Amino acid sequence: MPNFFDEADASGIVEDHIKKVLSLEASESDKILSSYSGVRDQLIQKLSRFPPGSFTAQHLRGVLSQVQGAIEAMNSGMKDSLSHSAYDFASAGMQDNIDEINLFDEMFTGAVTPINLNAALAAREVSNLLTTKYETNLEAYGNDLQTQITNGLFSAALGEVNHEEVVGRISSFFTAEEWKLRRIVRTELHNIYNVGKLRSMGDLSEGQIPDLMKTLMHPMDDRTGDDSKYAARVNLVAAIDEPFQYTWRGKPREFMAPPDRPNDRAILVPYRREWGTVRGGAFLPGTYPEA
Repeated sequence: MPNFFDEADASGIVEDHIKKVLSLEASESDKILSSYSGVRDQLIQKLSRFPPGSFTAQHLRGVLSQVQGAIEAMNSGMKDSLSHSAYDFASAGMQDNIDEINLFDEMFTGAVTPINLNAALAAREVSNLLTTKYETNLEAYGNDLQTQITNGLFSAALGEVNHEEVVGRISSFFTAEEWKLRRIVRTELHNIYNVGKLRSMGDLSEGQIPDLMKTLMHPMDDRTGDDSKYAARVNLVAAIDEPFQYTWRGKPREFMAPPDRPNDRAILVPYRREWGTVRGGAFLPGTYPEA
């Protein structure tokens, strides 16, 4: 039998889908974070209008109110942007899954399985479910950001530092924290894409393609983590409703769909035994290959 991963790699379809989704994540995270940048800049402009001089306890209440309002506006803008992006990513995951199944069926069996799937409805359900979850994550990030800024402002008020220095500190803090928020957004969008794929796999396995399973493919470059390289070597395969499982450096790892960790760029890929063998063997639920 042909080697599934070698043939799938040679087809180029999975590589194209990985490139597409990573590019979309970059562009969409830029759009979502534009709310963050815009609100940050407006806050700094407002704070710069405060009278110059020492920053005292009397200034603290006004500045805290401005910071709270800015973070609330930032969260609201990012939630709206994420809601629009979520449906697009869930839909992309479902369509990519169908395209991969069609191509692999034709490559390995010479026949294409007819697919009947209400992808639009399923994508809406996935995006609604995950948007709610990720809004909670954004709120938690905003609350943490506000707490850290508030603590810093209390310290500044007690020390009666220069007001211009306080404004500079807040600006620098927002800028330094942006990488963390960008990582959160890209990780969330990557999960929406893969859960969209997983949902369509589940729907198809319930009747149309009962032997459908799932596996993973990983982009390989200088950003690929050692754990991802290992997972690629052991060729994890699992039933649709079972988690991927393996042990990395003594710690069990278990997940239904990528990302397994922040910045994990693996994508879910459909698999059927009739499509070919997997080099090195596949590890099914209940086994824990050791790193």
